Amino acid sequence: MRWLSMIILAACLALGGMTTGWASNLQEQAKEDTNKAAKAYLQEGLLEAGEGHDVQAAVAFRQALAIRPDWAEAHSLLGSSLSRAGDLREAEAELRKAVQLKPDYAEGWNYLGEFLQARGKDQEAQEAFAKAKQYARPPH
Repeated sequence: MRWLSMIILAACLALGGMTTGWASNLQEQAKEDTNKAAKAYLQEGLLEAGEGHDVQAAVAFRQALAIRPDWAEAHSLLGSSLSRAGDLREAEAELRKAVQLKPDYAEGWNYLGEFLQARGKDQEAQEAFAKAKQYARPPH
């Protein structure tokens, strides 16, 4: 009878381990699905921006950021769309947020520099361009 208890205990422990693994797999799948959704919103934003629909693009980029708030590239794209839509204050905040989240984001520094230069903030623009150059990837 003792051996039966040992088998039942072993089975319960094995099932418990399987449950933990199963839960972990579900969490990974949910994370993957969430990332896919964020990427889909980003793609939608890029398509809208390409059509010149900057307000709609900004909505899509915001949806991507609602899922992944630390996505520097999405902040930068949102900033660019907001700039073209005329919301300059929020555009600048989003462009700055992008390089704050990812300080080595060369393209983000370049977009920020272009934005600042267009607004006559030449000193700040030059600093941003210097950062862009500093972090630029060498050509292949």
